[in-house]
Amino acid sequence: MTESTVSSTETNGIPMPPWWDGHKLNEVAFCNAFIKEHPMISVGDTFFTVDGRVDDEALLRQEIYNRISPYVTGAVSKRVHDLVEVLRLQCYTPSLPLHTDRIHVANGTLFLNGTFTEAKEYCRNRLPVTFNPDADVPKCWLDFLMQLLTQEDIVTLQEFMGYCLIPSTKGQKMLFLIGQGGEGKSRIGIVMRRLLGSNMNTGILRRTVPRLSTVV
Repeated sequence: MTESTVSSTETNGIPMPPWWDGHKLNEVAFCNAFIKEHPMISVGDTFFTVDGRVDDEALLRQEIYNRISPYVTGAVSKRVHDLVEVLRLQCYTPSLPLHTDRIHVANGTLFLNGTFTEAKEYCRNRLPVTFNPDADVPKCWLDFLMQLLTQEDIVTLQEFMGYCLIPSTKGQKMLFLIGQGGEGKSRIGIVMRRLLGSNMNTGILRRTVPRLSTVV
């Protein structure tokens, strides 16, 4: 089988990239150039940038397609798929370290000693929130908790939410919020989801009342 190609004269004088010789696409050279421009790693078949997990590979495939389509015109979809798999091999990393002395946020890294840096590193647990050392006291949130919980329960909730920032099961705990419907308990889960993003797995345990039968 012969791959359909576009020669250099058919690209209106556009300089040929180093991964294209006018007839064939060098997959390794393409991936080297791509990773240099878009640094990433692959852990467990999942791509990560310093901004976090790549949840949608469709954008990655689209970027690759845009790059090769001026040169390759045959079996383009297969070539894009193959290049993604080569990328996965090229930037493979066995695992990522779990740091317990820092919190990875959208705009940098917050260390538990109170220092903050805009520098980022690859991690599995980057939070989709921006750290702001000058943020105002969350009065609306605190007022909501005062209406829903006792002061003792608020402290317990804060402690639990702190455990959720640990990137391991070292502080593994379970929290039950028990009450009637419509009280606002689910709002806490929504806030935690906004704070933790894809790092949070959620579930609902519904209490059911068993049917009693009487024998006479």
